[in-house]
Amino acid sequence: MALAAMAFTSCDKVAEIENFAIKNSFEHVLKLDVKDTDPTAFVNSYTIDLSSDKEFKDNLSKISGYTLKSLTYRIDKFSGKESTTASGMIQFYDDADPIGKPIDLGKISFKAMNEAGTVTDLPLSSELKKLLQDKLMTSKSITIRVGGEVSDKPMTADFALALEIEALVKVK
Repeated sequence: MALAAMAFTSCDKVAEIENFAIKNSFEHVLKLDVKDTDPTAFVNSYTIDLSSDKEFKDNLSKISGYTLKSLTYRIDKFSGKESTTASGMIQFYDDADPIGKPIDLGKISFKAMNEAGTVTDLPLSSELKKLLQDKLMTSKSITIRVGGEVSDKPMTADFALALEIEALVKVK
């Protein structure tokens, strides 16, 4: 009997849910391939589309707000001189229009970061978070451009960038 009472209590609580959160880490691997004859500078961009995630897509019309939780990067693969480093920036875009200020990647030590499995958390200012959260409410996608310069060539690396986004979904 106690079990049945608990089951009814649990069902009552489910019926009271008015909103819930969904989140995903939208990750993309940028392939850096700088040959001997290439310039040392690189630029690569990609677009995060919220409808690429089933849970986000199924709830897009009911989302009342977004929270950007984190922006991270790691080096998954590396081939080149042990001393190869890079410096660079990340910039968010709405089509061709920049959103907020660029984010400095700091010094990237490819071999050391790859071997250690280092995940670097990049700072998102309150202002940038607000701009991106507002943009996602109207466009459902944003473009990220990564640009920088490597110290040595040739080199190849898989640069994995992840933006964790949480959405508040209103049920009622």
